[in-house]
Amino acid sequence: MGEFYIAKISMISQQTDLQMLENPNVLLKALKIQFKDFCAEHFKLKDIEGIFSRFGFTVNHEITVSNETRRGLVDKLYNSGDWQNVDTVQKIFKLLEYVLQLHDLSPESKSLLSSFCEELGFVVEDNKITYIGSFFGEDLFAYQFPAGMPFGILKPDFSITAEKERQTLKYELQDGLGLLTEKVYPNFSFRMLEAFYGLDNSTNEVFKKALRDMNQTQYEKDFFLAYAKRFDMGNKDVPVLIPQAWIQWHSQPKRNLRSIAGTHGDELYRVDFVAFWNSKRYVILVADISHYAVKQQSIWRADEQSYSKRLKEDRKLRRENWQVFRVSNWELRDQEKLPGILEDLRKFIGFQES
Repeated sequence: MGEFYIAKISMISQQTDLQMLENPNVLLKALKIQFKDFCAEHFKLKDIEGIFSRFGFTVNHEITVSNETRRGLVDKLYNSGDWQNVDTVQKIFKLLEYVLQLHDLSPESKSLLSSFCEELGFVVEDNKITYIGSFFGEDLFAYQFPAGMPFGILKPDFSITAEKERQTLKYELQDGLGLLTEKVYPNFSFRMLEAFYGLDNSTNEVFKKALRDMNQTQYEKDFFLAYAKRFDMGNKDVPVLIPQAWIQWHSQPKRNLRSIAGTHGDELYRVDFVAFWNSKRYVILVADISHYAVKQQSIWRADEQSYSKRLKEDRKLRRENWQVFRVSNWELRDQEKLPGILEDLRKFIGFQES
């Protein structure tokens, strides 16, 4: 194959066509119907109008007292939104989240609202409602990462170009960096990653080596190789681990991103691994002792501030709908523990061994 740099591989559009969750528009319609009934049972007309108006749904109406009128009012409020616009869908999610936080709504009622959302396939966590899929045929990954998701140890460079009076961010990758820009949901395997880069079994050896070498520490490399071997990642229909994924982007230099006084000091801008499976996105973190302790002379001592920083990172990732799996170097040092850790990860992601 000759000299090879991941950053210079031609991106092709021959990736396997991934099927998103079925009939998303039907699910959205069902959610609207369920919530209309919920409003009719739990709120007065003025309450309904007040809740919807907070999120930009307004309509002129005659107020009466029947349940049918409550449902009719909700229909009119629904009709005031443009349901072909993603902003309207986001507004209804925000509205539902607001209802889940109302102090005068009983826990039983909130549980009922959460339950029918979850039954329809929506994710309800910490009063946040999301749907991992597409309502308008757009690629959710492209929505989450408009310029793509770089991966590799080096901080990617970027350029900003003006197109049709809009500014567009574009990564300018250095050697040793890769970039995902295509659909990854619902499941993204190594075979799909190969296809994305235009490779196959006869041309992927340098690519495999490049992925292995992207791991920053020996523990991460060992974990990556153990996972690949245990689940035959290169050949089977299992999640591919993408190493050193840049899930946050900031214009500050790398040395300033995690400074204690920095604006982004508590953010994870790059994570050890990501995976995409079952229409969800996963972060896998390999933590060394510096994540939980500070070194004083030659002795590591437990440090609450360092530990709290890790907890804050996890909370932020979960708010952004990342599923978080942490493992420590201490665990990985014991080879007898490794099979159990890999099995825990398999169950956590929810894939079957082929």
